[in-house]
Amino acid sequence: MTSSASVRTPRSLAAVRAGRTAVAATLAALAACSGDNPIEPPTQATCDGVSQQVISLAKYEARVLTGDAVHCAVLAGAGATYLVMPQLTGTALPYGGYGFRIGDPDATPAVTFVDAASLVDEGHLGAPAAPDAQELLDTRLRARERSMRVTRAAAAELRVPASPAPAVLDTLRRFSVLATLDVTPAWAPVDARLRFDGTRVAIYVDTLAAGALTDTELEAMGALYDGALAPAVFDTFGAASDINADGRVIFLLSPRVNAMVTSAECGTRGFVRGFFYGHDLSSSEPTSNRGEVFYAYVPDPTGQWSCAHSKSEVLANLPPTFIHELQHMVSFGAHTLQRGGASEETWLNEGLSHVAEELGSLYWETRFPAPTGRANPTQLFPDSAAPYINPNLLYSYRFLFSSGSYSLTACAPGSFCSLNERGGAWLFLRWIADQKGGDVFRRLVQTALTGRNNLEAVAGETSAAMLADFAIAVSADSIEGVARNRVAPRYRFASRNFRSIYRRLFEAYGIAGGVGRPFPIAPLAIGDGMARTGTMRPGTFLTYSIATGAGTPTARLRFSVPDGSAFPGTSGAQVSILRID
Repeated sequence: MTSSASVRTPRSLAAVRAGRTAVAATLAALAACSGDNPIEPPTQATCDGVSQQVISLAKYEARVLTGDAVHCAVLAGAGATYLVMPQLTGTALPYGGYGFRIGDPDATPAVTFVDAASLVDEGHLGAPAAPDAQELLDTRLRARERSMRVTRAAAAELRVPASPAPAVLDTLRRFSVLATLDVTPAWAPVDARLRFDGTRVAIYVDTLAAGALTDTELEAMGALYDGALAPAVFDTFGAASDINADGRVIFLLSPRVNAMVTSAECGTRGFVRGFFYGHDLSSSEPTSNRGEVFYAYVPDPTGQWSCAHSKSEVLANLPPTFIHELQHMVSFGAHTLQRGGASEETWLNEGLSHVAEELGSLYWETRFPAPTGRANPTQLFPDSAAPYINPNLLYSYRFLFSSGSYSLTACAPGSFCSLNERGGAWLFLRWIADQKGGDVFRRLVQTALTGRNNLEAVAGETSAAMLADFAIAVSADSIEGVARNRVAPRYRFASRNFRSIYRRLFEAYGIAGGVGRPFPIAPLAIGDGMARTGTMRPGTFLTYSIATGAGTPTARLRFSVPDGSAFPGTSGAQVSILRID
């Protein structure tokens, strides 16, 4: 059998979708192939290294293997070294760990690699950690929003006044505030006074916590939210809806948010910082505030309402939370109210909200170019940017560190996406924006499409093609000692030098801080005549290296199910290859 590999190019979406016919029996067989006992590959799967076309790449040239080439490829040897990144990208694959083998077709796998997530799935490491209070609340709110639909009459109420009328400070208003994490929602009445009235954001404070923040502190908060954070979100993702025609997003500070978790629970479950809930936009029930509202906790240094929260803690935590939730608000309005569709899928919705957090960092990075605004003049980011960018850097590092455990395009069933999955989604979207332009974020939000269909329509290519080249880019970008123009733009980040950033992250946090090495990806070696087995999630990748000896003319490569037979077409099996030496 003669097979060849070709550079992956974007295909028409119609052609891709025409081939997405799931075969239940085949998928069941694929899912069952999670064992690691080697079986002699079927004799009909010929891979003799002679019948196949040899793939010869220049240094830093990349190739994506698809089709027959996945089952049998021959790489030029003579000292060449390659990074090899297998993937499963099929949209019909259920979430879970799938067994595979990669390497020489005739080798008995000598080393078994099983990712930690699969061990958890199989019960070997116990149940996953329970979500904290914020994650649990967000999971339930986003799940409820996915089932919300708005009638044409309600959607027709959307309107934005040309010049909203100014409000009178200290005006008293009654709100209905979600007051529980329970599956069954419950609300509490809250009386709050208007303490800041901007052009985009109005801040109300619960009368029960009237002295939690001073007028000066509220003015500073309002100036940041109204003058920087909200404009950044609206410029990037589009304007928020405005169903009550007040021209503003309401920011309500209330101890009812603190009290969603008791003081006793706080030590084990964490606490809720803030949230947006589409119920306020989609429902005409008495519990709906019929407007765009973001709810947040208040400083409580004595622990009157729940566990104690200092003023400095609250003021540091709320801006990234606000900008994160504001993206959810804009997205819900755009998808559900304005277009009558479903709210965005969790993985993409969360990835975009982490992009929103980065907008806060970019604001401070622009305001304080190096070395200003830094306690240590040599640090990469100003102090004020750290709460927005540092979590994303840590999450994305951990995603790359254990990439086979996390999917870029799905969350575990019933989950809200782990922080590491969100970090991967943020990194993936950052690379896509670097390739396609920053307006991709607005186009991803201002649509009725969701999930992969949304991503593919905006990018104009298949998600499989993007996943393949993203896997290359995270290793090919900013290689030390190599001029950037040696690597094609498709395999680079334009906005960030993540190799340098991760090195500095390692220097700052080290092993004790969960950053185990200067660069998160450490390829597993596949030697001459060797194969490895393992498991991986659909929608992600693992990274291996193949180093050929000077006297080895070629190296054979097969990516298959553990017994050596081919993956079914519905698996979306593919292999990204980058020559590095």
